[in-house]
Amino acid sequence: MIIKTLWNTIFYQPLYNALAFLVDIFPDNSLVVAVILLTLIVRLIMSPLSYKSIKTQIQTKKIQPFLREIKKTVKDKQEQAKETLALYKEYNINPFSGFLLILVQFPIIIALYWVFRDGGVGLDPAQLYSFVSLPDIINVKSFGIDLTQKSYVLAALTGITQLIHLSFSSGFKKSEITENQTEQEKIIASVGQSMKYTLPVMVTIFAYTLGSAIAVYWITSNIFMIFQEWYINKKLKSN
Repeated sequence: MIIKTLWNTIFYQPLYNALAFLVDIFPDNSLVVAVILLTLIVRLIMSPLSYKSIKTQIQTKKIQPFLREIKKTVKDKQEQAKETLALYKEYNINPFSGFLLILVQFPIIIALYWVFRDGGVGLDPAQLYSFVSLPDIINVKSFGIDLTQKSYVLAALTGITQLIHLSFSSGFKKSEITENQTEQEKIIASVGQSMKYTLPVMVTIFAYTLGSAIAVYWITSNIFMIFQEWYINKKLKSN
């Protein structure tokens, strides 16, 4: 009960009220636009963590030859770990930045899912703060999108944008198979390459099953991350 109360207080209700606020201030009272704007706001807030995570992935890829050399020349596991950490320190790499991003964004993403699932068919006044007004009209249809209906088109766009994002992602580029890799690295890379194509298919199915509000969120999030990854890569290369 306490966990549920904390969940609602910290994550669910603030996001739910933010969605209602965005619907209310937009001239057309478009729920579709509100979903897109809230997704972008959340992604912008998480951008600093995303930047650190992507930067770590790019830098880790650059030092892969040194990491392989340590594994080949140093057989003692403790000494191997010590030299690996020293290498990370030398190149100012925080190997845990990716975990921090997942730790922070996971509850937010789950909360967004529930908000868009519940809000995608209308807003409940019982969930609103006293200072947040319930919009007089809630337009669930905009740009040919009906948030009350499932959509094959939106589901397909979700899968396509997910595939494009994974193609840009440094994490999946790091999974490319090369001749210099160890057998373990090749296996991991092979799994990564398989996921690059199977994940978009799974996402497409989920986007259709979970409804149009979730699909709009997913598409918006994917497009944002595509441009974010492109911008960060460009910025790091210019430094």
